[in-house]
Amino acid sequence: MSESCLVCDEVNGQIRVPGGHLEEDDRVSVFHCPIVAPATEVFSGYLFVVSHRHVPGFSDLTDAEAGAVGVAIARWSRALEAAGAEHVYVVRVGHGVDHLHVHLIPRWPGTPREISWMHVDDWDGARRVDSAAAAELVTTLRTIDTR
Repeated sequence: MSESCLVCDEVNGQIRVPGGHLEEDDRVSVFHCPIVAPATEVFSGYLFVVSHRHVPGFSDLTDAEAGAVGVAIARWSRALEAAGAEHVYVVRVGHGVDHLHVHLIPRWPGTPREISWMHVDDWDGARRVDSAAAAELVTTLRTIDTR
């Protein structure tokens, strides 16, 4: 892992994530987006699926790592939908941090139709929560059978 990588710090526990990791093995980690100062809240259910190994993109993964990332995306998308999300957006940008991380962004009921996928987390009525409420959702997601 890299010494100066935000995602590596989230994977190895140097940056605390609400409720701890949902899934973690030698290939993949899944966790709720942490609250980073000066913010005091985060979009509820915003999950990251990350390669455990520090690589910049999908093409850098071994087949086994790619499989683990894909299974985790499907598993935790199902969990978010079981928790009430109408849809889960799956996004990989790779511009700001060069450690592969896939965003799972839920679209919660009550989100106006005109709100695009890029703004479901930042409109005035978005379901924003503090760290304790995010951790509570993580606890709930752990109870959902995702297999």
